[in-house]
Amino acid sequence: MSLCLSIPVYWVLLWAASRRKRAYPLLFRFLEGIILAYLCFLFLPPAFLNAFLWAGLGAILGIVFGVWAEGKYPEDGLKKELGSAVMFSAAFLFEVFIHQGWALPRSFMGGAALYFACAGLFPEGMSLKNTLLSALGGILGFIFGVAICFL
Repeated sequence: MSLCLSIPVYWVLLWAASRRKRAYPLLFRFLEGIILAYLCFLFLPPAFLNAFLWAGLGAILGIVFGVWAEGKYPEDGLKKELGSAVMFSAAFLFEVFIHQGWALPRSFMGGAALYFACAGLFPEGMSLKNTLLSALGGILGFIFGVAICFL
């Protein structure tokens, strides 16, 4: 349920940030913290329980894809946020339409989405204020996401 609400809000924030030419680090990272908790506790475990070897390979390939995608846009914050939103949306659509099985694609999307969420939570080259806001938003979002996942 947390991912269902987080993805549309993430897209709205992305649209608002592109219109105003500035990011909202606290809100973006809060949503990424919720998404990170969802990916860690609800999205990826079924893949690893079904086929551990294929899920591990898929997660590694997803992380490699995330590193490649991040290297493609090293300085542009909005394009990074757009890439994250697309990957989070793909994971959400995969969860909605394919409930069980398919360990390799599920873990690929989960690994890439985990990388994008972690890259957003631990940004490089930001001011101290934005770094602290990002960390605060990520921690609060992760705690809130864990509470939603298990309650």
